[in-house]
Amino acid sequence: MGIRKNQSTLTADEKSRFVNAVLQLKTNGVYDRYVRQHRDLFNAGIHNSALFLPWHREFLRRLELDLQAIDPSVTIPYWDWTVDRTLTSSLWGNDFMGGNGVPVGGAVQTGAFAFSNGRWPLTVRDNPAGRVELTRAIGSGGNLPSTNAVQRVLSRTPFSTFTPDLENLIHNIVHVWIGGSAGTRSSPNDPAFFLLHCNVDRQWAIWQRLHPADSPFQGDAQFDLNSPMQPWENEISPPTPARVLNHVSLGYSYDTDMTTVITDLTVGAPPQQASIGQAGENDWYRFISPAASIYTIETQGTTDLFMSLFGPNNQSTLVTEDDDSGQGSNSRIVSNLSAGTYFVRIRHFQATGTGNYSISIGSAVQPQPNLPEIIVNGPAIQGNIAAANESDVYTFNASQIGTYTIETTGNTDTFVALNGPNNQNSFISQDDDSGPGQNSQIIRALTPGMYFVRVRHYSSTGTGAYGISVRRT
Repeated sequence: MGIRKNQSTLTADEKSRFVNAVLQLKTNGVYDRYVRQHRDLFNAGIHNSALFLPWHREFLRRLELDLQAIDPSVTIPYWDWTVDRTLTSSLWGNDFMGGNGVPVGGAVQTGAFAFSNGRWPLTVRDNPAGRVELTRAIGSGGNLPSTNAVQRVLSRTPFSTFTPDLENLIHNIVHVWIGGSAGTRSSPNDPAFFLLHCNVDRQWAIWQRLHPADSPFQGDAQFDLNSPMQPWENEISPPTPARVLNHVSLGYSYDTDMTTVITDLTVGAPPQQASIGQAGENDWYRFISPAASIYTIETQGTTDLFMSLFGPNNQSTLVTEDDDSGQGSNSRIVSNLSAGTYFVRIRHFQATGTGNYSISIGSAVQPQPNLPEIIVNGPAIQGNIAAANESDVYTFNASQIGTYTIETTGNTDTFVALNGPNNQNSFISQDDDSGPGQNSQIIRALTPGMYFVRVRHYSSTGTGAYGISVRRT
């Protein structure tokens, strides 16, 4: 069984083997066959239909088998764009995918897939007169999908709702972020295509695990479970969506497929000792909130950790997350939680990092203080982050359906989170710098109800004054 790994955890030898196998497929013409298939079928149902996930799963698996015919140790790695979000990621190193186009949007100049190295001419193109060099315009097309965006899509059910959101709100954005050759019908010309789609396939696998009661596939007006998939429809036993629903049965797994061990934590107990023992590891914990209370979940130690809180009673619904609000590089979340079961995920801030830590949960049952109310279309409220790790919470009443703009003003680098309606723990959106300068701005269509706005400094040690307002348009 081949294990597909996070690209950031690959050894130098694993990277070299993958690149060399891809180059050999290019040399013998097999790689270009995949580019041609994707280009020619781009508008024939492999996108914007129920076939999107099954078809690309089969497409990746066939390429992986061709790679393994050259080097049996090779599997397709995946690119977790919620973590590796910049050009400094090892993904774009000279020893792997190579760097950006020069100038941006131009030809890739570094790495094995640069045209100048003589082994990567684009022989299959959307336009025969198009460029023969691999091009990229990394970052010029906006931002990569965030952890929150991915989690929201993973929470969508049924499959007929999940798959278009994964394709249009996540997958498409990553293609645009890379730009250049990756933004065309012949996008497999950029080998990063396969790392991108490997992570898309992994999201489907995660979604199936999170929603075992939901059907892993639903057909549409074009395709059903038993529709033979092109261009393999004339094979003796052609692939169909039904044949690819279980990725493990196809002969591969992901390094995140391992059965999740959830450790129960007791509120108020001494810190639990733990360790991130290997690169890419996620540790899961569970605790019960018997009644509404303010809880403090925090880690201790010298390991640089990142914490995510999910619930209530749902391991896929994100409440909030934190990096360095605790001492040193520790994570700390203080949140007013309703009754229910909550889940905490701990990972190292660096994809390749490991280290020991401890985790504890404390609570302070106390009445919710009266929160300042922001009057919609009224004057801004003046606030102040007066101490490290402080956050201010406000309410506003959405009296009618409309588009609401929540924004801060001033010179303080604010970070804003929006929760509701009528539930301070139901996450909607968050923002850092979408407003002028270092101000936050959230624009959302909201239904009637009471909403909660939390304002904190972007830095765990930062302080400063700000204004906060809500407008309806």
